Amino acid sequence: MTKHSEMIVRVAAPIGALCFCAVTDPSNPPPIILCPFRLLTGYPCPFCGMTRGVSSILRGRLRDALEFHFFAPLVFAGIVGWIVIETGRAAGVWRAERLRRLALDPAPWLGFLIVCTIYVGLRWCGILNSSRI
Repeated sequence: MTKHSEMIVRVAAPIGALCFCAVTDPSNPPPIILCPFRLLTGYPCPFCGMTRGVSSILRGRLRDALEFHFFAPLVFAGIVGWIVIETGRAAGVWRAERLRRLALDPAPWLGFLIVCTIYVGLRWCGILNSSRI
């Protein structure tokens, strides 16, 4: 892959994710289950509800987004940040190598996975509202 096509992919991937969320109706789940974990186990994974949460944010419904997944606003902000950083890098405005190294570091991602797993565990136990996952 050439450097130019790599930059296009890095900008297009988060924009494509937001476009997918924009066309997804959060009030009507898709007829097929897209989550491999849920397909195999029948239980929601730590990230179930995230797509519908981001979709709700794009429609200006923050309360609904928080009901779908408490961390949906954080993921939305991350996607928007990804678009800004990669677009700036592609345009030559900044290099953002430090942010790129941080984004590739597995420690923050593992921490986010652990926090989301605890959150979903609390939803499974009925401690938190789980009516919309």
